[in-house]
Amino acid sequence: MKVKHIWSVLCKESIINQDDNLISIHGTLEELNVTLTPPINSSSNRLTDKLSLPINYEIVSFWVKENKKELAKAQIEYSLVSPEGKELFNKIQDMEIPVNIKRFRSRMKITGFPVTREGDYNFKVKIKEERADAFRLVAELPLEVKINLQKTPVKPQAKN
Repeated sequence: MKVKHIWSVLCKESIINQDDNLISIHGTLEELNVTLTPPINSSSNRLTDKLSLPINYEIVSFWVKENKKELAKAQIEYSLVSPEGKELFNKIQDMEIPVNIKRFRSRMKITGFPVTREGDYNFKVKIKEERADAFRLVAELPLEVKINLQKTPVKPQAKN
């Protein structure tokens, strides 16, 4: 193992200051409260279709290379698992930590959040280093989604 995972955070955004290269993480996400007026299956209280919430968010991770004098290459896999255990998306990002650099930050910017129902969603962060056979899990980031179902307003009917 050449690269060690230190931490990962689910957040609304991160900003890297160009003057000192420090990262600021804004709006860490632990819970989403959503108000919807979609068609639902009243018997199961579930959404009739998978929805994609129009939000932007990021997974920011911090990694450290064991040997500063070696080049380290890997792939980072980000996935989202629904409360039912179904994988809703999977994205892979290449990582390369150059010689003489010890620390590395990765940021995966994501648009849209697929929702199947209210419950606990789980982001998984995995790494597969160069010459490794498989990805290994390094972090799980839970996100609780609460859905407030708003009834469709009734339009008044015109009298003749």
